[in-house]
Amino acid sequence: MIKPLVKSVWQTLAGTVGWYKVKRGDKKLIVLMYHRVLPTTDPRYQFEEPGMVVSDTTFAMHMQVLSEENINVMTVSQWSALPAEQRPQLTVAITFDDGWLDNYEYAFPVLKRYNFASTLYVVSDFMDMPAPFWPNKVLRLLLTPGLQQTEAWQPLLALTGTLPPLPLTRDQGAAVIDHLKQHGDDTIYAALAPLSDVLASHTQTEMINQQQLHDALTNYGVELGCHTRRHYRLVEGLSETLLQEEIVQSKQLLEAANNQRVASFCFPNGDFSPAAHKLVSEHYDCAVTTKRGINTAANLQTSKLLRIGVHNDISNTPMKFRAKLSGAR
Repeated sequence: MIKPLVKSVWQTLAGTVGWYKVKRGDKKLIVLMYHRVLPTTDPRYQFEEPGMVVSDTTFAMHMQVLSEENINVMTVSQWSALPAEQRPQLTVAITFDDGWLDNYEYAFPVLKRYNFASTLYVVSDFMDMPAPFWPNKVLRLLLTPGLQQTEAWQPLLALTGTLPPLPLTRDQGAAVIDHLKQHGDDTIYAALAPLSDVLASHTQTEMINQQQLHDALTNYGVELGCHTRRHYRLVEGLSETLLQEEIVQSKQLLEAANNQRVASFCFPNGDFSPAAHKLVSEHYDCAVTTKRGINTAANLQTSKLLRIGVHNDISNTPMKFRAKLSGAR
């Protein structure tokens, strides 16, 4: 009883006093990080980590708050290209990671209504397909009723350890995914390979296709950003060839397919080695991380821009959203 009360008081303070302070003082860039935008009644919502999704109504409320606050909204590359003296006092940049179809279905029409620009970070090899990322594959296995832990599960269980009886809750599934992140991407995909027949039953397309992307870029004020070719976490130990594919070739593929320059990059999972960061800095004007914070003159690195992650549970009221905008956890 006491803990929720304290949390509520803290959110109110952050959403009022904290937000008041953010709007004043030094120039600031707040980069909002979204992944999925879905109605809570959509089956896709139930198979996504709680920390990766906002409802369509929550997202619409966020944009209404920004509009009511008369906040300058522009893309990260637009902001980065401005001389420091020409940057607004406070700017919000809206970013979407991965290239989910639901962004096109539910978020972009809202942005168009408010004439807000945004950046969609696309994984070039993962367009027009069912959810291709290993966390989504793992979550579907863990949350689907009726699945049995057969022999085919053993490679995955070797990485996760013993699991509770299936199906798990979304929060339990998210904890398993967080545990798996200590392993390399190739290791996890190899462990999932024996379960490909089980996963093959899920065939709904969940990623944006080229035609939809073209429409978003042409008619919805969306800027194209790069999120690698296959969403490898750019950690230490990756070969130079793989880094070139994920950072440079992905950019070339997106530019060729869309006939426009790609100026902005997004690090998968926020991870990057010195070699990966160097390559990104050489080929892009700016890049975003998953590190939480507000960008100010004191901490500004355009190749490592801080962001504020937004999901439904922590931002589903105007006060909670203003608290997030203030930088509160």
